[in-house]
Amino acid sequence: MNGIFLHVRQGFEDDAQRELMDQLGPISTVQAQPRLKPSSAYVLCSLESLPDLSTRKKVPFDSLVFARQLIWIADAIDLPPTGDRVSPIMTAIVEKLLPSAESNAFSALSIETPDTDEAKELSQFCKSLTRPLENALNKARLLPKGKGAAHLPRIHVVLLSNSSVLVGLSDIENSSPWTTGIPRLKFPSDAPSRSTLKLEEAFLLFLGREQIAKLLQPGMVAVDLGACPGGWTYQFVKRNIKTIAVDNGSIAPSLMQTGLVTHLAEDAFKFRPQGLVDWLVCDVVEQPSKITDLVLHWFTRRYCKFAIFNLKLPMKRRYEEVKTCLDHLQSTCAREGLMIKLRAKQLYHDRKEVTVFAALSLKS
Repeated sequence: MNGIFLHVRQGFEDDAQRELMDQLGPISTVQAQPRLKPSSAYVLCSLESLPDLSTRKKVPFDSLVFARQLIWIADAIDLPPTGDRVSPIMTAIVEKLLPSAESNAFSALSIETPDTDEAKELSQFCKSLTRPLENALNKARLLPKGKGAAHLPRIHVVLLSNSSVLVGLSDIENSSPWTTGIPRLKFPSDAPSRSTLKLEEAFLLFLGREQIAKLLQPGMVAVDLGACPGGWTYQFVKRNIKTIAVDNGSIAPSLMQTGLVTHLAEDAFKFRPQGLVDWLVCDVVEQPSKITDLVLHWFTRRYCKFAIFNLKLPMKRRYEEVKTCLDHLQSTCAREGLMIKLRAKQLYHDRKEVTVFAALSLKS
């Protein structure tokens, strides 16, 4: 079997599948047959053949809103109930995966399951396979060490059950850097709410560590709309960024004591800054279209340079709602003479929402 496998949030399989089929549409050489299993936390589309690297790049991971990880499947195998389970996987890697990798080795091995309670019961099985399979790969010289190997594709062994296994790869420049697309973040003991992890994940995903250092510098100014109790404000304060927290509710005293936070008990939709600020962030619970129009107002009035905001999704047609909002942002900014960089992703720390990053600059 050849195909595409996406890790997604449980319950969003249909949205992720429709989005993926839209992305595959322009690739005439790929004939996809989707296999949708509700509440499985994954999407699997079978292909006539595994595309080469240049074709795989035409399905950019960054443009997939509902996908946590993008894996190209080279084989599906059934493991024996007992005995040697490493050899069948190694055979699939050597005979099916390696010829498709366009490289003579791989950078890493990931043995994983979909993000469901049922699949997590396979975690012990994953651990028991990891060391023996790594040893076999090292013996075959398929996991070289050193910086030169960092650009090589990763091996993914996806366990759907104790016997059903998918063997595939992810291209380093076209996938999530985290196993199953889930970053392992630790909740800071002094943060006022767990929502702080959502913004931390957004910074890591959309900016990366190098850009974080450049775009989140001490002395900058941020506005947090719907800030109470201060989970998102916390991410700016810890970087010594002055923050205007706009919310009729209260902000954690620990944040106010830093001297970096100005709390304004105002309506997030009516507040306007005194001058240009660096960042706008917004986690207000409101219709996606209204949040989109709010952010557009800030951009078209040149109130901010960067924004991260959440779109709370409706019960139905969630993919279509996100697409409509992003298209509206893009087209409106274009009419206003603004270039916009947009990325959207349903983060691990999101729930029934999508997080959007936008950066704007004037056209030359």
